[in-house]
Amino acid sequence: MRKHLRWPGAVAVALSAAVLVPLTGAAAPTPGPAGTAIAAADPGSAPWAQVPRDQVAAQCGLDPVLLDRANAALPSIPFTIVRYGKLCWVNRPADTTSTYHVASVTKTFAATLFGMISQRSSTLEDTDPVREWLSGWEAGLINPQATLAHVLAMTSAKLNLATDRKGAWIYDALGLVEIDRLITVMNRAIQREPAAFPGVTNVQQFAQRYLFDVLGMRDSNWGGSSIAYSLNSTTQDLSRLGLLLMQKGTWQGTRLLEEKFVYRMTHPAFEDTNTGYGYLTQMNAYQGWTYSSGTNDTACSPYSTWPRHPHAPFDATTHNYNGTPYTDERHDIGLAWAAGVGGQRVSLHRGLDLVITVRDDSTNEGHKRVWNAMRPALVALDPRYAGDEAGFCAAYQRSQYAPTLRFPWSANASR
Repeated sequence: MRKHLRWPGAVAVALSAAVLVPLTGAAAPTPGPAGTAIAAADPGSAPWAQVPRDQVAAQCGLDPVLLDRANAALPSIPFTIVRYGKLCWVNRPADTTSTYHVASVTKTFAATLFGMISQRSSTLEDTDPVREWLSGWEAGLINPQATLAHVLAMTSAKLNLATDRKGAWIYDALGLVEIDRLITVMNRAIQREPAAFPGVTNVQQFAQRYLFDVLGMRDSNWGGSSIAYSLNSTTQDLSRLGLLLMQKGTWQGTRLLEEKFVYRMTHPAFEDTNTGYGYLTQMNAYQGWTYSSGTNDTACSPYSTWPRHPHAPFDATTHNYNGTPYTDERHDIGLAWAAGVGGQRVSLHRGLDLVITVRDDSTNEGHKRVWNAMRPALVALDPRYAGDEAGFCAAYQRSQYAPTLRFPWSANASR
């Protein structure tokens, strides 16, 4: 377990629900299309203020006429587009503000909770052995040698955890095999250090006070019984969760979870069993991937890969198992997404400062279908490839182009 204290008791008690670890400085404004200055922002806990249509081009770098065509192409699919921290576009507004069961998007929500609790705790780390937190009978089918990172990557129930010995990746759809054990772990972390978690005694209360309330997710609720599928939310609320991850775990200039944890969420955890899965989150991979639903994007989305192998926290893998075919990536911007059955998606395009949230895409390809439909509106105003979608995709897919990378990873994120 962690041997240093980040939340001394006397200090933690004085903290409010919304005040955690202040950042040293706010992000600088990012140049927008045609030299427009676009201020970095997120909505805090306030309701979304949608960008007026006549400002979408200037504030979001998106052509509203071409976005109208995206709406027309997908008339039955509710989706939202957030760019530069702003709610830029909505298809089917009533359906993006109504609460629904988001299925396995809950898993990425749960990984976020784990990272936030670890941020506050002086003892909880993803590298902890499972047996430091769970007894043998509580761990069930989890390998006695597993760490919490293995649980977060749905790899802890393997009989052999050695590199190239894990075998095929198996999706813990209902959480019964391994991942729901993390609820007990998080509850114990909270109960061991009450001074670090003022006002809450369990992870359900923590989710309400320190995530939903802070991010302004007013129409979201979670019963606390499972982290596999039981979150209820809205498309617009989930956009806030996606934006938190886009901003590397910060909100309103405050750090809610460590950057390195967000990095591990959105990069493959154990490539020898799945190149397309990190901590309860899916990502674009070229080969060697297994997804709960949907497929990869080989046309116009970059691949997620670590810059060096072996990589943190303890994987012995020395190569990426062809998770990407390229060796000349200029930017670390791989597409990552939360996925739920029935076409629930929250997609993160880091290099474009873009969060796309989709509801009820029956094809389960919302991370591609909505991206394909709205992309012409983005490319039309792109500073380099204006109107040249083929050129844009060729560069973006190879991670060679990131025109609006507002939140690049720090040098320590991948360590």
